[in-house]
Amino acid sequence: MKVAGEDCVEGKQQTFDIDGESQGFVSGEKEKDPLPGVKNLPPGSSVLVVLLGRIGDVVMTLPAVLGLKMARPDILIDWVVEDRCADLLVNHPAIRRLILLHRRDFEGDLKKGAYLSALSNLIAFRRDLRQERYAAVLDFQSLLKSGVVAFLAKGKIKLGSPSTYGRMKEGSWLFSRQVNLFDPKLHLVDRHRLVIRELLGEDPPVAPFVLGIDPGEEWGVLERLDLWDQRIREKSDSPKRPLALLHPFASWVTRRWPIESFGQVAIRLIRSGFRVGVIGGGGAEQEIAFLKIREAIESGEEEKPLPVSCLESFLGILSLKESAVLMSKAEIVIACDSGPMHLSSAMGVRTLGIFGPTDPQRLGPVGNLGMEIHADLLCHPCMGRRCPIGTVCMRDLSPGKVIEAAFSLLKKSPTEKTSLLEGL
Repeated sequence: MKVAGEDCVEGKQQTFDIDGESQGFVSGEKEKDPLPGVKNLPPGSSVLVVLLGRIGDVVMTLPAVLGLKMARPDILIDWVVEDRCADLLVNHPAIRRLILLHRRDFEGDLKKGAYLSALSNLIAFRRDLRQERYAAVLDFQSLLKSGVVAFLAKGKIKLGSPSTYGRMKEGSWLFSRQVNLFDPKLHLVDRHRLVIRELLGEDPPVAPFVLGIDPGEEWGVLERLDLWDQRIREKSDSPKRPLALLHPFASWVTRRWPIESFGQVAIRLIRSGFRVGVIGGGGAEQEIAFLKIREAIESGEEEKPLPVSCLESFLGILSLKESAVLMSKAEIVIACDSGPMHLSSAMGVRTLGIFGPTDPQRLGPVGNLGMEIHADLLCHPCMGRRCPIGTVCMRDLSPGKVIEAAFSLLKKSPTEKTSLLEGL
């Protein structure tokens, strides 16, 4: 199977920071400027991480950042991120400062014709970004928008990740030196670790996944689960049911498994003694999807009607970190290729990822409790946001196969949690 984007960028580029300081000629393999190495990076150096979003990208970048912090606890790490994803990084023990890009506000001002407000926000962002000169600027997104941020930032060294497609894209290589991808089969988490290896001169340690969870956030989720359990027990004498979570959503239409199929999975889980929660960011489209799952349970062809109280919506009511707490209480999370799938996997929860056009080798769930399932088609993975043949890869993946995979995964016992909620 050929992995899309496995070739590294060829040819030389000369890059400059905004003050006109040359970052040097670079190529795929030759003429690299020497990097400091772990022993020569000055104590107390500051490093800027550029990864604006999405949720899954933030989650898959954190292990590299945590590895850097474990290797050099003295290093101070700042992170540029869009406000919609910032919740995951607030109060994070490895991060000194978050620099927020209010992208939606900026785009909203442009749509309304409020150009002065948009310009003011952009100037304020640039001022925050350039408060200090960093020992290194690390572009983990490797797209034009992150490349521009790396260009604006003051930094002695600027490195870029080979990222999902195996190369820096959209001209971002003009502003940062691309780290070579020597193995196109590497998962994105490991591709990002290459950037830290290039910076330090040695492999960073493998760090446990950490989020800065506030005790109040955990308490609020536990209270919701207790109230839900009480409602279930009021209508039946069954013992406390283990929790399964479904996330039947994704940003690309081609990544979405049919909601009717998720309904069949929910029926089987409830029939097998689980309570099922549906998680997501909320909105009319997701609410309609939840109602379809509920209708499938209510109209199921069962001799004994299934308890609808065993289905609960968590749509739009939890922050990202609260969602992480909820996932940590689940026996299994079944999700399309999406941010919540990556978050669940990073938390060390049994995670079944349902894949269509994207490549699970690069983007699948990680760890011994991660599993992916996809239809065996010649066109997989196409990495396409649109499908000329109607997303056959998703339609041909039967609920029975997903249910079988889920119960196979449930047989696996967690050996050690890979997530720490309390901090480093």
